[in-house]
Amino acid sequence: MNNKQRLLTIAFTLFVIGWVCSASLADTPLLSAVTPLSQTAIQLRFDQKLHAESAEQPSNYHLQPDIKIEYALLDTRMNIVLLHTSPLEIGKQYTLVIHGLRAQGASTDAIAPQKEMSFTLPETMEVTFGEGEGVTFSGVLRDTLLIVHPKKKQRNDNAGGEPFLLCTPIGGVFFAAFETIDAFEEIGITQSDAILEASISLYAESVESDAPQEIIIRRVLLPWKEGVQKSQSAKENELTYNSALHRNLPWNKPPAQAMLEGINGAEESDYNGSEDVAHRIDGATRIQGASQRYVWKGQLITDVYRFWLANPDYNYGHLFALRDGSSPVRFASKEHSAENHRPVLTIRYTTHVNVE
Repeated sequence: MNNKQRLLTIAFTLFVIGWVCSASLADTPLLSAVTPLSQTAIQLRFDQKLHAESAEQPSNYHLQPDIKIEYALLDTRMNIVLLHTSPLEIGKQYTLVIHGLRAQGASTDAIAPQKEMSFTLPETMEVTFGEGEGVTFSGVLRDTLLIVHPKKKQRNDNAGGEPFLLCTPIGGVFFAAFETIDAFEEIGITQSDAILEASISLYAESVESDAPQEIIIRRVLLPWKEGVQKSQSAKENELTYNSALHRNLPWNKPPAQAMLEGINGAEESDYNGSEDVAHRIDGATRIQGASQRYVWKGQLITDVYRFWLANPDYNYGHLFALRDGSSPVRFASKEHSAENHRPVLTIRYTTHVNVE
């Protein structure tokens, strides 16, 4: 073999090695965040989708000192793993070591290098619910708005697929419901008093007036279905101006405005179908400009999520309506292209769990 052939052989070999290494690294999921959620639950976030079998193998995770990994669950988003463990001590530092994970679609020999990360479980914790990668729990939000056409007798349009939510002076309202029960069961939080504070945050895209507009929220007391339409005629069982479930469950007073005094949505008997939304207002926020977030919070909203933790079958979310104001207010919905503009529920809670 002459020198030219040797050089070509070496160059080809280096190219193959480099290609194999880069391909292997591309198949290697990297741990980007560890979030302890309670004394028995830890959330792991990775930079790419994971191979299910390797992600749910408890022996691929080691937690020191002296903590057993009971089992691992891969989140539906495929880059989140929830670890269930033997009880952690609040305030104590732990080190998690991970090895043997593969990316989704990777070959069996594309094994992630060993990775470790330390954390301490706090006494209280905040988690967020919404849509997208930027929240703790995704895929838990339903939202839609009721289209109001004042000159039309038939008001069965649905806008569940629009990137916006809208309140108008002529009766346009919207709904938002965050499903939290599965997440809290996974965390190990089952007692209502574990919830310390709850708040809902929406991003205002436009306000057609310089004067403040006040948006109130009331608990919805009838079941409804979000729908997927973009301001088009609703399909069967989708929410509309006339019906909570189109063609099957009309509102008592369209659009969801039957509110009997004394019916506050705080008791099981309030959900008997005689009213659409609670008479009591859970929260009110003044909207004074666009391109910013607004928050609905307070004791009544916290109490709502405590009640729904104990009675998840009655979680139909809130109706948002304009109370004081003469101009439409438009917010970003869960379908908005900007992930950080979408609705968010934040819950602060104690990380203590009842361990038998």
